[in-house]
Amino acid sequence: MSLGIAQNGDRIEIRVPCRAEYVRTIRRTLGEFAETLNMPGSAVEEVQIATSEAVTNIIEHAYSKLSRLPPLKVKCSHNTRGLVVEIADRGGGFRMPGNRPSIKACIQREGGLGITLITHLMDSVIYSSRPDEGTRIRMVKYTGDHRVRVYPIAGKPSVPKVPIG
Repeated sequence: MSLGIAQNGDRIEIRVPCRAEYVRTIRRTLGEFAETLNMPGSAVEEVQIATSEAVTNIIEHAYSKLSRLPPLKVKCSHNTRGLVVEIADRGGGFRMPGNRPSIKACIQREGGLGITLITHLMDSVIYSSRPDEGTRIRMVKYTGDHRVRVYPIAGKPSVPKVPIG
């Protein structure tokens, strides 16, 4: 059991065992990294919550058929426009939601708040998922005047993607 955090300039990569007790470690590490951007505390908290939800989805759903789990890898970088968080797994994948469900609709059913929270908290969220090939999520929290909301619809952004970097 080891914790790996690599920092290279304005990027970090976190590699931890794929277990729930490491969600807090990821959350804290990304929070500290986000604070280097002088983001408002509320924006840092939104990044932390969205990342926690994405990682928890992987822990709970991606590897249900495997007995030996690969490590969780979370990459985070920032540039002049904002903070970028990328998480990928090699699990079973899932079917992308056809539209952006409302929080009220999700609360009325049991479970399933993760993706909805992520898309409401982050400024850009792009999923790519294929059965038995895994899922990749790229989440962006913009800073300054670069705030544009982008949500997934069948795996594609619903508004033009704002370039990062």
